[in-house]
Amino acid sequence: MNKIFITLFVSLVLLGSSCSDFLTVNEVNPNSASKVPAKLLLPAALKNIAANMNTPGNYDFVYLWHGLWSISTGYTQPTALMQYNLQNTSYQGTFSSMYTFGQNLTEIENGSSDAKECNYRAIAMILKAYIMQNLVDIWGDVPYTEAFGASAGILKPKYDKQKDIYEDLVKKLDAAISLIQKAPIDATEIPANSDIMYAGNMAKWAKFANTLKLRLLVHQSGMTGRDTYIKSAIATTASVGYLGAGEGGLVNPGFLNSPGKMNPFYERYYKADGTQQSDGVTYHMGGKDVIKFMKDNADPRLSRFFNGTLADPTIFDGNILGQDLAQALAPNKTSYLGYKAGNQNYMVGTFDKSAPLLTDFESLFIQAEAAERGFITGTGKTLYNAALTQSCIYMGLTSTVAAAYLASDKASVNYDLASNKITLILTQKWVSLNGVAPIEIWTDYRRSGIPTTLTFSSDPNKLSPTPPVRLLYPQREISVNNDNLVAVGAISAFTSKIFWQNR
Repeated sequence: MNKIFITLFVSLVLLGSSCSDFLTVNEVNPNSASKVPAKLLLPAALKNIAANMNTPGNYDFVYLWHGLWSISTGYTQPTALMQYNLQNTSYQGTFSSMYTFGQNLTEIENGSSDAKECNYRAIAMILKAYIMQNLVDIWGDVPYTEAFGASAGILKPKYDKQKDIYEDLVKKLDAAISLIQKAPIDATEIPANSDIMYAGNMAKWAKFANTLKLRLLVHQSGMTGRDTYIKSAIATTASVGYLGAGEGGLVNPGFLNSPGKMNPFYERYYKADGTQQSDGVTYHMGGKDVIKFMKDNADPRLSRFFNGTLADPTIFDGNILGQDLAQALAPNKTSYLGYKAGNQNYMVGTFDKSAPLLTDFESLFIQAEAAERGFITGTGKTLYNAALTQSCIYMGLTSTVAAAYLASDKASVNYDLASNKITLILTQKWVSLNGVAPIEIWTDYRRSGIPTTLTFSSDPNKLSPTPPVRLLYPQREISVNNDNLVAVGAISAFTSKIFWQNR
């Protein structure tokens, strides 16, 4: 991407592998290895992508804007987020990090050209599609075709059109699935300690790719005249299937109870000795919108997503971002993010809890929407019920508890009672992805306007009635790649919609 990205990439390779050789992409070093084995690069890539997606501070703006979290009234409130006053420096680290990971994956892809190494190549292609989709969903037009050409001397890559990127990612995922399906008998098996997500199970990788592809296509479902393209693209790999119960993409390199080696979500809030991180647990707290929704519907997951208040552990409550502090709840009357020592089935989890990239219940919610829209076979009800059941199981509850919840007399829970099935599916998906998949929560709202009852920010000085539809390009890009950035045109955080936002 640029010199900063190259430096980060080299560091990632050295830290993420046991290889002691030095790797450079800028010049020929007679003492360096010409190729770092994919089996050493892959675990580093997976670990770092999972760390990025599961570090709360990287995407807390989504949780705060969409009624899921609040900031404790014991702290100075984040004025920029409350007023939607984003800057080019806001969350810019995520942009550069994703391109660093992409460069690592490109190294795997380019270094696995032999037919026997097709499985490594396929995984690299799938993970790069995962990264690029998230980049598009956050920033729109981004570098793509020239993004990973640093070794060829491209240090200032052009920006590609977001719709074009999405369409090419669908093709890349098809190609990756084909590589897996056509792998020769003597294809190199991927050891479990290299593939720290699926332990070399390529059938699951194919389903992961197909589910990611379905996500790309469903995102476009609100666009006029897009149905034919969506249905045609889905049909090409329909036989592969999608991630089902117990098949979610969860990364675990062998998290240890040691600083810097724990689950990244957990480590934001707790130390290795079990004590609280400074400004961790006491900073991010429950959001009023989601807690009210869960209480109104007697959601059995409430006590797993959140803890009761310190004043009364049987009471669950939250604040609204930007709320007048004179009216907001005191810290001891606000729910903390769900935690119970030693139990991973809470939002915060444990030091060794696996970090999700794409859970089984997210997959099932995507499938439920796709079925309801007529894009795939199967029934929306069956898939929706399965999604909510797997969410309950992920939170440590039983299928029996889930079944009782699904039989609720509430139209916002019971599929048969809901007048609008898409609203039901996406609202329950919003609840379920809390603390799990922030970008998808943001994307779902931007493309659908669901949930329809969000408060967002209550700050009277906010710059717009609703939150930004995208982040601004990083200051770093303005500094090092400005000519290509200028070619994109003027960007507004409120009006420069991602291409699939057709409303």
